[in-house]
Amino acid sequence: MKLARTLGAGLMLLLGACDTASVTNGDSYTAVVRQADEARRAGNPDSAIPLYARALQANPDGLEAKLGLGQSYLSIGAGDEAAAQFRDVLARRGGDTAARRGLASALIAMGQPALAEQQIDAALQADAHDYRALNLLGVSLDMQGRHAEAQANYRRGIEMAPDYIALRSNYGLSLAITGPALEAVAQLAPIAGSGRADARVRQNLAFAYAMAGDLENALQLCRRDLDERSAQRQLGYYAQLRALPVEVRSAEFRRNPAFVPQSRGGA
Repeated sequence: MKLARTLGAGLMLLLGACDTASVTNGDSYTAVVRQADEARRAGNPDSAIPLYARALQANPDGLEAKLGLGQSYLSIGAGDEAAAQFRDVLARRGGDTAARRGLASALIAMGQPALAEQQIDAALQADAHDYRALNLLGVSLDMQGRHAEAQANYRRGIEMAPDYIALRSNYGLSLAITGPALEAVAQLAPIAGSGRADARVRQNLAFAYAMAGDLENALQLCRRDLDERSAQRQLGYYAQLRALPVEVRSAEFRRNPAFVPQSRGGA
């Protein structure tokens, strides 16, 4: 049976956000990049993208603007455009870890997790304690069906940065796919109730509840972010996934683009 695609806020891996470096390339460039950064961090890429483009007109070699533009493209799902910006930064500043993680995020968004893994390995060689890179490594491994390896890397990252919500959300989602579902719920429930949680975290918890057979709690969470018709369809999709063997569920996870977020990047 062909499974329905998820609607609205589907199961999502969080790639994390990027903090751009300080700007020192001139007052006009600096001011415009600052405005663009503010718009991006406020979740307004439609304003941020033209501002970064304006900054690059003032300084075509502005790496901070390129980083921010790459992150903005990631947030709207434009992986190709994002990758071009990050590659340009790396060509000019090969040790830029934010660009390395950004490129990995773009490759994940483009459905190329094995290539993303190569970029993440380079980032971890530079800094083995880069918990954001460990988060991205978990994402790339999950997307390749290597869930046990993914979960090990999420746990490593959580030990380093227990408050980094992306790691816990992704670890919970990975556990929900493979089981045990109750352990996934235990990981996700505390963060889903926090003020930092967004629809992605809540829907991951809804999925975990469904995998544990708690369809009522799953439906209530779906309703938080979806209208009633979409919430019912989402629940039905989760129920279909629950009925599948783990290996088939994992394959559906890898096949379904709704599992991959329109991300802000992976710094």
